[in-house]
Amino acid sequence: MTADDLVLRGATAADLAATAQLHIAQLPVGFFPALGPGFMCRWHRTFLDSPHAVAVVAVCRCDTGEQVCAFLFGSVDESAHMRAVLADRHRLLALASAAALSLLRHPPLAVRFLRTRARPWTRRLLCSVGPRSAAPSARTGSAPVALLAAVAVRPALRGSGVGARLVELFLLRAHERGAATAELVTSSGPDGAGAFYEHLGWSPGREHRTRDGDTVRSFHHPVAPPAHPGASCSGHETDPR
Repeated sequence: MTADDLVLRGATAADLAATAQLHIAQLPVGFFPALGPGFMCRWHRTFLDSPHAVAVVAVCRCDTGEQVCAFLFGSVDESAHMRAVLADRHRLLALASAAALSLLRHPPLAVRFLRTRARPWTRRLLCSVGPRSAAPSARTGSAPVALLAAVAVRPALRGSGVGARLVELFLLRAHERGAATAELVTSSGPDGAGAFYEHLGWSPGREHRTRDGDTVRSFHHPVAPPAHPGASCSGHETDPR
């Protein structure tokens, strides 16, 4: 199977169980994947519900239906996307409940949470349920910054070009929404995707260690009009967000 055999379309709620499992299997670094598929489904759902997000899957179609082979989640305006997530108290409570359930089931994970994240997450949660003025404010006088949150491709399709198509589509959507720059963070070294993004024209930024001790590197890419205006990145694209 090649990238030309796949259909790119907007992700739906029915895809989230598959995207969560694929995320945990292919992007295990970080605290969110450790919280399990239930939490990951709810986190991926925030990209479906936000008007400032991009949520796309690449699927293969067969006699038994569709199989999710790759996905991309990101925001075309990260500041606005986070405000939308924090303002949706029902969605935020669902995320917190899923995280709490996972922590109760996995005591070592709860210890890790208390050591590395309890204070900042609690502070953010309290701010989000307080007066609306406590929510992060929009930056004025500057173009939006897009954030590519996650891209995952099944191992059998690596090198097929589907990952590059997803990233190209993300940059196109960011341009359409007026973003000036796109950013992402990936693991450093051979386990990360730095070489992939550099091949696509992303510029490496600073390297730093996360709260969990993992070393990651940031990348950025200027958001510009597509080389061929009006051209789709795939003849099989079907209304991706």
